[in-house]
Amino acid sequence: MTYVDLSLPVGRNAPGVEFEQWLHRDGIRHLARRIRALPGDSRRQRLLNHARWLTGRRRLRERDLPDGCFLSNEFYRMSVHQGTHVDAPFHYGPLCEGRPARKVLDLPLDWCSGPGLVLDVRPYDRVGEPEVKEALRTAEGTAGPGTVVLFRTDSDLRLGTPAYFTRSTAITPAAIDHLLDLGVKVLGTDCWSFDGPPRRMVEEYYRTGDRGVLWPAHLHGRRREFVQIEGLAGLRALEGRGPFRFMAFPVALADAGAAWCRAVAQVGTPAGPKGTGR
Repeated sequence: MTYVDLSLPVGRNAPGVEFEQWLHRDGIRHLARRIRALPGDSRRQRLLNHARWLTGRRRLRERDLPDGCFLSNEFYRMSVHQGTHVDAPFHYGPLCEGRPARKVLDLPLDWCSGPGLVLDVRPYDRVGEPEVKEALRTAEGTAGPGTVVLFRTDSDLRLGTPAYFTRSTAITPAAIDHLLDLGVKVLGTDCWSFDGPPRRMVEEYYRTGDRGVLWPAHLHGRRREFVQIEGLAGLRALEGRGPFRFMAFPVALADAGAAWCRAVAQVGTPAGPKGTGR
């Protein structure tokens, strides 16, 4: 049994990411200030500790800690759509199939783990129903209830270049519907978005005036319930490896329409019951 990491690391210098790090030698300096008020302190304790700190009776110095240093700490500020992440139906709109759309914490955990199926759609820049049927025909497995279907485009090889955003593959509502009709609830892609390049959508809208060309895969999630996992990586590593189990549990963020996740394939063990449809 082995595990294959299918996630993108979030870089500290990535666009849209604010990063701060306290190294071990910095830790004592930050702790010395924050020891005035510790988690769980009452208002009275905070005032008393602050007075002690001002008079020097509640201070910490390097010599007070083993090796003269404290713990490291990191702070990230970024969108929940940064890196590999799970989109819940609430991301698509307030309602899904006429009911309040589920947020991240509303998703059943058993949706987040199941037999995985990779569809190789590298030849296409737009995947419709004919393309998804052809990819299913040649896939190493079948799609059915509980299957997590992953679209392989190898777009992640362009990560760090403008092409990662301008050459991504669009998955159409027709392709999504075909998979949902087979019982699939969770779909993933190694592109940054299911909807392809935003420039292409926006330019097509201004050329045609057709509102339906704007983020059609995402907005389709208002009509039919499904979950998207975007920003996957390394799906090519699963080629020829046989059945695998896919897992991607989102971080438990309250009131969020999406959340970061660590996507992993478990290879070398039974993936679970196979579906029956193609």
